Formats: sequence, structure tokens, C-alpha cells
Amino acid sequence: MSDFREALESISDAQCSEHPGFSAALACTRCGAFTCAFCASSRAGLCFRCLHAAPELATRRARLAASLVDGAALLLPFLLLGGLRCLALPGEEAVKAPTAYVSVGFVLLVQASLIRGTGASLGKRLLGIRVVRRDGRPAEVWRIALLRNALPITLCGYCGWFGLVDALSIVGEDRRCLHDWVAGTRVVKAP
Repeated sequence: MSDFREALESISDAQCSEHPGFSAALACTRCGAFTCAFCASSRAGLCFRCLHAAPELATRRARLAASLVDGAALLLPFLLLGGLRCLALPGEEAVKAPTAYVSVGFVLLVQASLIRGTGASLGKRLLGIRVVRRDGRPAEVWRIALLRNALPITLCGYCGWFGLVDALSIVGEDRRCLHDWVAGTRVVKAP
């Protein structure tokens, strides 16, 4: 009980690190700096500097591995159910089987729910990275689904070399592909 009382007294006596003369409202959970009510973000528990610090960009290797995991998560159920259908009904084509497309729809719904909650698909979650807006705020599901995923896939269908150009644009210092530029997003390491 005395430790708690001492902690309360130290906060009440402390001054804000950004605004001298203002008493501290809380201590930052990341760096421990005291902050006043003006610069404290109560929902995050972070000081102004830590709240607006740029997160570290994801590595190119992690982004590639996450993309491969997401592709496998989408393709494997489709191939498995299509193959099982071919074995069960030898005269039917696997690609025309609605059960194979249902599996793809299910995987897409699971991916969308993961993205909505954390900004990270299955592959990105496994590799500890996530998609955020360029300013660091969480990216919306529509931005990720339409601008980062659907638009590049559609453009690849019309112009095959777009996929190569999109992937090679990651070699820049920003580590952003063309779809990141279009969507206004970047991929960072998850906290």
C-alpha cells in the first residue's frame, strides 16, 4: 500500500516534460516521461513523443514471406477441395466446383476479419507486421481490401507486367510497393 501511495505522490509532484509549469497527469507507459492533461493520450497511455513516434518499417523479407503465407492460405483450401471433388466425381472439373469457391470465400472472410481487428492478415500476423496508413493511424478495411489488394490484382489481369513493377518498387528506401502508394499505406512492425 505504501508503494502505491509513493507512486501517486511522485506523479502529483512531477511536472510535464513538454510543458514546464503544468503538473503531470500520468506517466508514459513506454518511456516513463511525465505528461500533462494537454499532451497525454489517456486511451493509449503514451506521451506525445511516443504516441507520434514513427514505427519501424517491416523488412522486405517479412513482407514477401507474409505474402506467400497469405497466398498459400488462399490457394491450399481451393486445391484441396477441388482435388477431392475430382476424386469423388471423376467426370467433373475441379475449377467449376462451387465447393472450391466456397472455401476461397471463407478464407477471404477470415482474412477480412483479421484485417479489421489488427490491420494484419494471417501472414502478416504470423510475421509480426501490420498495415497502417502513411501517418501511422490504423488502415481501414476498405483501403486494404480495395486499394491494396483488389486494384493490383485487377491491373495484373489486364497488364501482366504490372505485378512485376509493383513488386520491384519495394526496393526504395520507403519499402513501399505501388499498391502502398496508391492506398496511402505502409507496412510496419507490429508493437
